Amino acid sequence: MNRNVTAIYRTHAVAELVRQELEAEGVSSGHIHVIPDHDRRVDATDTDHTRYNDAIHDLHLPDADARTYQASIRNGDYVVSVNAGDDRIERIQAIMRRPEAEAHNLDARDEEFRDYDFLAPSDTTRTVDPALRAERDPAYTGSDVRSYRRGSSLSDN
Repeated sequence: MNRNVTAIYRTHAVAELVRQELEAEGVSSGHIHVIPDHDRRVDATDTDHTRYNDAIHDLHLPDADARTYQASIRNGDYVVSVNAGDDRIERIQAIMRRPEAEAHNLDARDEEFRDYDFLAPSDTTRTVDPALRAERDPAYTGSDVRSYRRGSSLSDN
Protein backbone atom coordinates (compact mmCIF):
# COMPACT_ATOMS: atom_id res chain seq x y z
CA MET A 1 0.00 0.00 0.00
CA ASN A 2 1.22 3.50 -0.80
CA ARG A 3 0.77 6.14 1.83
CA ASN A 4 0.94 9.86 2.24
CA VAL A 5 1.47 11.60 5.61
CA THR A 6 0.56 15.28 5.84
CA ALA A 7 0.81 17.99 8.52
CA ILE A 8 0.47 21.78 8.75
CA TYR A 9 3.17 23.93 10.39
CA ARG A 10 3.16 27.55 11.50
CA THR A 11 6.58 28.49 10.08
CA HIS A 12 8.77 27.67 7.12
CA ALA A 13 11.70 27.06 9.49
CA VAL A 14 9.83 24.21 11.19
CA ALA A 15 8.64 22.79 7.85
CA GLU A 16 12.27 22.78 6.66
CA LEU A 17 13.43 21.17 9.91
CA VAL A 18 10.88 18.39 9.37
CA ARG A 19 12.07 17.99 5.77
CA GLN A 20 15.69 17.71 6.92
CA GLU A 21 14.82 15.11 9.57
CA LEU A 22 12.89 13.07 7.00
CA GLU A 23 15.82 13.18 4.59
CA ALA A 24 18.20 12.15 7.42
CA GLU A 25 15.86 9.20 8.01
CA GLY A 26 16.40 8.20 4.38
CA VAL A 27 13.26 9.57 2.75
CA SER A 28 14.04 10.73 -0.79
CA SER A 29 13.71 14.49 -1.27
CA GLY A 30 11.46 13.74 -4.25
CA HIS A 31 8.94 12.17 -1.86
CA ILE A 32 8.79 15.20 0.46
CA HIS A 33 6.59 18.15 -0.48
CA VAL A 34 6.83 21.48 1.38
CA ILE A 35 4.13 23.89 0.22
CA PRO A 36 4.93 26.73 -0.19
CA ASP A 37 8.59 25.99 -0.75
CA HIS A 38 10.00 29.35 0.40
CA ASP A 39 10.21 31.45 3.55
CA ARG A 40 7.78 34.13 2.42
CA ARG A 41 4.30 34.02 3.90
CA VAL A 42 1.48 33.47 1.43
CA ASP A 43 -1.86 35.17 1.79
CA ALA A 44 -5.11 35.16 -0.15
CA THR A 45 -3.87 37.88 -2.53
CA ASP A 46 -0.57 36.16 -3.37
CA THR A 47 0.05 36.04 -7.12
CA ASP A 48 1.47 32.52 -6.84
CA HIS A 49 -1.64 31.07 -5.17
CA THR A 50 -2.43 29.01 -8.30
CA ARG A 51 0.93 27.24 -8.06
CA TYR A 52 0.37 26.35 -4.39
CA ASN A 53 -3.19 25.28 -5.06
CA ASP A 54 -2.06 23.00 -7.89
CA ALA A 55 0.68 21.55 -5.65
CA ILE A 56 -2.01 20.55 -3.13
CA HIS A 57 -4.13 19.02 -5.92
CA ASP A 58 -1.11 17.08 -7.17
CA LEU A 59 -1.17 15.17 -3.86
CA HIS A 60 -4.63 13.78 -4.81
CA LEU A 61 -6.02 14.04 -1.28
CA PRO A 62 -9.73 14.10 -0.43
CA ASP A 63 -11.34 17.43 -1.36
CA ALA A 64 -12.40 18.28 2.22
CA ASP A 65 -8.84 17.84 3.45
CA ALA A 66 -7.38 19.66 0.44
CA ARG A 67 -9.63 22.64 1.29
CA THR A 68 -8.13 22.75 4.79
CA TYR A 69 -4.59 22.65 3.37
CA GLN A 70 -5.45 25.34 0.77
CA ALA A 71 -6.92 27.64 3.42
CA SER A 72 -3.97 27.07 5.75
CA ILE A 73 -1.52 28.10 3.03
CA ARG A 74 -3.62 31.19 2.22
CA ASN A 75 -3.39 32.04 5.93
CA GLY A 76 0.41 31.84 6.04
CA ASP A 77 0.98 28.23 7.10
CA TYR A 78 3.13 25.50 5.52
CA VAL A 79 2.04 22.02 4.49
CA VAL A 80 4.49 19.11 4.56
CA SER A 81 3.40 15.94 2.81
CA VAL A 82 5.43 12.74 2.41
CA ASN A 83 4.92 9.77 0.09
CA ALA A 84 5.96 6.51 1.76
CA GLY A 85 5.38 2.80 1.96
CA ASP A 86 3.72 0.97 4.85
CA ASP A 87 7.05 0.01 6.40
CA ARG A 88 8.02 3.64 7.13
CA ILE A 89 4.73 5.21 8.12
CA GLU A 90 5.13 5.15 11.91
CA ARG A 91 8.64 6.60 11.88
CA ILE A 92 7.61 9.34 9.44
CA GLN A 93 4.65 10.25 11.64
CA ALA A 94 6.91 10.42 14.69
CA ILE A 95 9.20 12.87 12.90
CA MET A 96 6.30 14.96 11.64
CA ARG A 97 4.77 15.24 15.12
CA ARG A 98 7.83 17.13 16.36
CA PRO A 99 7.92 19.86 17.41
CA GLU A 100 4.35 19.49 18.64
CA ALA A 101 3.93 23.15 19.51
CA GLU A 102 4.48 24.07 15.85
CA ALA A 103 2.08 21.60 14.20
CA HIS A 104 -1.56 22.59 13.90
CA ASN A 105 -4.40 20.43 15.18
CA LEU A 106 -5.93 19.27 11.90
CA ASP A 107 -9.43 18.70 13.26
CA ALA A 108 -9.46 22.26 14.61
CA ARG A 109 -8.21 23.55 11.24
CA ASP A 110 -10.98 21.61 9.46
CA GLU A 111 -13.54 23.33 11.67
CA GLU A 112 -11.92 26.75 11.31
CA PHE A 113 -11.85 26.54 7.50
CA ARG A 114 -15.11 24.64 7.00
CA ASP A 115 -16.71 27.61 5.20
CA TYR A 116 -13.70 28.44 3.02
CA ASP A 117 -14.11 27.89 -0.70
CA PHE A 118 -12.53 24.79 -2.20
CA LEU A 119 -10.32 25.92 -5.08
CA ALA A 120 -10.36 23.71 -8.17
CA PRO A 121 -7.09 22.97 -9.97
CA SER A 122 -6.06 25.49 -12.62
CA ASP A 123 -6.32 22.77 -15.30
CA THR A 124 -9.97 21.79 -15.07
CA THR A 125 -9.64 19.32 -17.95
CA ARG A 126 -7.16 17.02 -16.26
CA THR A 127 -8.22 13.61 -15.08
CA VAL A 128 -6.83 11.63 -12.17
CA ASP A 129 -6.10 7.93 -12.24
CA PRO A 130 -8.37 6.42 -9.54
CA ALA A 131 -5.37 4.51 -8.14
CA LEU A 132 -3.79 7.87 -7.26
CA ARG A 133 -6.82 9.22 -5.40
CA ALA A 134 -6.04 9.01 -1.68
CA GLU A 135 -8.43 8.26 1.13
CA ARG A 136 -7.87 9.04 4.78
CA ASP A 137 -6.51 6.11 6.77
CA PRO A 138 -8.09 6.23 10.25
CA ALA A 139 -5.61 3.66 11.60
CA TYR A 140 -2.73 6.13 11.21
CA THR A 141 -4.36 9.50 11.77
CA GLY A 142 -3.78 11.75 14.77
CA SER A 143 -4.69 15.30 15.67
CA ASP A 144 -1.50 16.75 14.21
CA VAL A 145 -0.78 14.43 11.25
CA ARG A 146 -2.98 12.65 8.75
CA SER A 147 -2.20 9.52 6.84
CA TYR A 148 -3.75 8.62 3.51
CA ARG A 149 -3.61 5.45 1.46
CA ARG A 150 -3.77 4.98 -2.29
CA GLY A 151 -3.42 2.14 -4.77
CA SER A 152 -0.42 3.57 -6.62
CA SER A 153 2.61 5.62 -5.63
CA LEU A 154 2.62 9.27 -6.69
CA SER A 155 6.29 8.98 -7.60
CA ASP A 156 5.52 6.24 -10.15
CA ASN A 157 3.38 8.63 -12.19
